[in-house]
Order: sequence, then C-alpha cells, then structure tokens
Amino acid sequence: MKRLAIAALALCCSGCIAVNATVTSERATTSGPETAAILDTVDHFLLAVGNHDAAALKDLSVAEGTTFLQRITKEGAKPVARRSNAELTSANGGDPFIERFWDPKVEVRGDLAHVWAPYELRDNGKVIHCGIDAFDLVRIDGHWRIGNLMFTMEPDACGEIKPASLSAMRPRDGWKEHGLD
Repeated sequence: MKRLAIAALALCCSGCIAVNATVTSERATTSGPETAAILDTVDHFLLAVGNHDAAALKDLSVAEGTTFLQRITKEGAKPVARRSNAELTSANGGDPFIERFWDPKVEVRGDLAHVWAPYELRDNGKVIHCGIDAFDLVRIDGHWRIGNLMFTMEPDACGEIKPASLSAMRPRDGWKEHGLD
C-alpha cells in the first residue's frame, strides 16, 4: 500500500512539472500581433508624454496606476520617487521632448503584459539622459493600457546602452519637437 501511495504521489508530481513547463513556455512573446499591439501602445504613450498630450495620456493609461522613477548618476542612485498616473496625465503643455526606446523585451500572459527597454530622452535636439523603461500593461475592453511605469534616468549611461544603429529606435514619427538623428 505504501508503494502505491508513493507511486501515485510521483505520478501527480510529474504531472505538475509538465503543466508548469507548459505555462512557462507560453509566458514570453517576442513577435506577433499581441506584441505589435503592446509596442504600439508604448509608442503612442511615449509620443503623448513627449508631446504633452494629456488627452492621449488619459486614453492610454490607467489613472489608478503608479509611476516610479529613479535618477542614477556617477555619484550614486537617488531615492525612488513615486507619482500616480493621474498626476502624469494632468500635465498639459510645456516644452516638447523626444523619448525613444529600442530592443524591447515583451512578456505576455492573458490580459497582462510587461515591456522592458532601454531608452533615450532628447530635449531641443540634445540627449539629456538614457535609462530603462519598464511598462506594465493591462488589456481593458480589448485595448492595451499602461497600468504602471518604472524608469531610471541615467545621464551617464547613454554610451553604455545606446544601440549600434539609431534606426533601431522607436517611435520614429509623430514628435512635435525636431532633432532626430
């Protein structure tokens, strides 16, 4: 009887391992229509931020979400700052800037997604800083929205993380400011 119980337990555990392997293999998405729709949302969100388009920001984000940012310099990292997405979407007007990203890593599971990508921020044609953008997205009523955003601001990291080709950067078009290479 003891052997039967051990065999049954082993059989159950092997089934759990197989199920877990299947779930893990479906988690990451690198291409396809979902990834394209997710990256399109990120493109439009960055255009809205850089162009100070409050109406587009409200449409593209979840007001209850949170934005975390951290400035990292040669002198060290500053404390992480927190803002609500509602604060982000209330900003209207201002000097436009350009924020482009490249080499995004996209993970999707159901109606949740995550994008991690290096980025560059330019103002008046000058590179201000680079860093990492991390977007949490949620699909609401069939549309992807930015739920939470985290990013670093690293003025000394551009040489380290900039892509070999500027053509890898996105979004390319739609900026109010000029100064793309």
